[in-house]
Order: sequence, then structure tokens, then C-alpha cells
Amino acid sequence: MLLNIFKKKKPEVKRNPDETDFCYYPFFQVLLAADGKYMPCSHHAAFISENGKEISVNTHNIEQAWNSPYMQQLRSDFKNNIRNKGCSHCWKEQSLGLKPMRYDSYGYNIPESQVENPASPMRVEINASNVCNLRCRICWSHASSRWIKEVKELYNEDAELHFNMTPENQAIIRQWVPHFTQIGFFGGEPLMSEENIELMRYCVSTGHSKHISLLINTNATVYTDELVNLFKQFQNVYLNFSIDDIGKRFEYQRSGAKWNEVVENMKQYIKHGGFTGSDQLQIKICCSVTSMNIYYFPEYFEFMNEHFPGLPVFWNLVFQPWQLSIQLLPAEVKEQIAQRLKNFVNTTYKMDTLRTRTIEDLISYLKGQDERSFSEFFTYIERHDKYRQESFLETFPEFYSVIKSYKEKPLSV
Repeated sequence: MLLNIFKKKKPEVKRNPDETDFCYYPFFQVLLAADGKYMPCSHHAAFISENGKEISVNTHNIEQAWNSPYMQQLRSDFKNNIRNKGCSHCWKEQSLGLKPMRYDSYGYNIPESQVENPASPMRVEINASNVCNLRCRICWSHASSRWIKEVKELYNEDAELHFNMTPENQAIIRQWVPHFTQIGFFGGEPLMSEENIELMRYCVSTGHSKHISLLINTNATVYTDELVNLFKQFQNVYLNFSIDDIGKRFEYQRSGAKWNEVVENMKQYIKHGGFTGSDQLQIKICCSVTSMNIYYFPEYFEFMNEHFPGLPVFWNLVFQPWQLSIQLLPAEVKEQIAQRLKNFVNTTYKMDTLRTRTIEDLISYLKGQDERSFSEFFTYIERHDKYRQESFLETFPEFYSVIKSYKEKPLSV
């Protein structure tokens, strides 16, 4: 009798995100958050914890976070089709008929061997520090050093400049580099971080940049020739510009930025890439959707169609600060905005679920319910207007006329 010396190859598992709640993210990535804590992904509703206490760069390195009991439990829950409560944002979007962020994890083509034995991550998201040159309305001191003074004086909260890429974390990440398929750089402003640039240089000098893609969310205020030359050494670079509006409304929402300078930087980057999957440097806009800007999307797309035809836009549906969430809007206002989106938003880019959410998806999310009071929008806006000596009323007069009846007293000019 001949012995069967050939082991049967274990069949590859084929999962369908429409038929399961499974998510690949905890099996191949870990995120170093802006405030120095750790997360499985940017959409997770909680930080990685140990014995009920959140861990951070002050107590744990990134490898300990990756191997933590929290991550092991999350992986076990997904394997056993258990909905982990930390993934509540995805479950909420799914209940609205949307395809939540966990669908994106299927696009990384993670092998089953990584699911069975996640010895080290294939992807890392890095918020190297809270160093930033802008004071965006959707942000806070944990992600922008420009917010520190405002948070201390308005809320009496502790806030400070902090750096998350400790020497220990830098060393660990460099050890993981040979296994990486992608590195994500976020902020603060990631292109102001010397730690990020040093990591890019390391990947290039070791030759590993050839099998690594970069995903970078930038406020488009930084452009240098060195950055472009580094980008060209990587397999792909996905460069997302954080552009939420145009003109004075943009400058109000992303305080410190100059609209004309940002547009010029965008044009400079686009000279080295394009908008399609065949471009080594792929450009996209990441638009953070809030109650401040959604009304103005017809004008927003009119500008983009004229100056950047074909430029894709991805919706970042803001849920923090919760006072700015579009789900807080009154039903009548939501209906008026939905009609504007349907009737007047025209884009030269075919928005589909392969690259971004559609207008229909945005309307579905808009109509979701949030039982908190919309009056808190006015309270939040006016508090920071007074501190910054700015005026929502003057900057957004058309939208203010739509919502003013929902506030007892008019906003001060």
C-alpha cells in the first residue's frame, strides 16, 4: 500500500459581507490613535483596554496592544458570529441599509492564514502626534495642538502636546515593515510629522516600499518635493484631501487654512497622479459631513466639477462632536436637504460603493434618528464663535435662514 505523503491543502474560506457580520480588520491591523491610545480600527466605538482600563503609549507598546486580550476577544467574537459592542457604529449603519466600514476590510484580500494566526499585523494606522497647523471645527485637542488653548479655557480640560511614536513603538513598527502591505498616516497633520517621514525614508532605504502602499489623510496645506519623491517609491499612494467645503465656509470649518493655497497644493499633487486605480498616486477627497456643510453640497460639487473634474469624494459621516451630526437635524430640515441633494448635486465622478458612498447612501444616513436636541448645535457653535470671534450666521447665511426657527434666540453676529 502506498502511503499518502501529500497533505491535503486546507480550503480557503470565502466570506460574503452581505451574509455575515465578519470583519477582517482586527486580524490584520492595529491603530495608534491621536491621543496615544490604541484601537482595532478608526470606526471602533472604544479603545483597546485591559482589565477595564484603556491602555496607551504611556503604559503599553503597540505590540502589546496587538496581542492584547481585548483584540483576542474581538477576533474570537467575529469568528463565532458574535456582534461585539465596540462595533456599534457599523451595526447602526448596517441597520440603515448602508454598507459600513467592515465591508472595506474585504478589499484587502486577507488570507485565511492571517485569520488563523495573526502573529503580526499587515497594516498599521499611525497618528504620530497631535501636532497640527489647523483648528478644525470637527476636531479636538487630542488630534490638534492648535485646539489645546481653546479646550483649556472653554472646558477647563487637561490638554497637551503629545507624541505617540515613542522610540519603542518606532522600533516595533520597523520590525513589522517586511510584513506590511499598507501603512496609514493620519493626524494631527501627518505630513508635518518627522516621525512619519522618517518611517517612509526607512521603507524606501530597505526596499520594502515596493510592496507597501500608503494611505494618507492630509489637510492639503503641506507640499514639498521630497514628499512627492518619497511617494513615488511606494507601490501605491492613496492621498485623501480633507476638504469639506469651499471658500470662506472652508476656512471657517478648518480654521488656519487658506482656501486658495489649499487649492494650489491640490493641483500640485494631482500633477503627479490621478483619480483612477491605474494611477500610482491616487487622489481622493475625504469630506467630513456635518450640519455645517451638507446644505451646500450643490455648490461644493459645482466647484469640484469645474476645477477637478472626475475627482472622487468619500463621505466621512461625523458622529463626534455629536452636536454637529446631521442626524440631529429636524425632520423638516432633513427633507429639504435631501431634496437639494437629489435635485442639485451633480458630479462628473461616478460615485459607487467600490470607491465611495453614493448620494443615496448619504440621504439614508441623514434620515437616521438621533434623539438628542438640535438646540445643542446652536449652543456648541455659538460658544466657539464667541471664543474665536467668528460668526456662523455671517458665514452660512442661507443655511441659517433654514434652521433659525429652531433656536429661541438668534445667533449673535
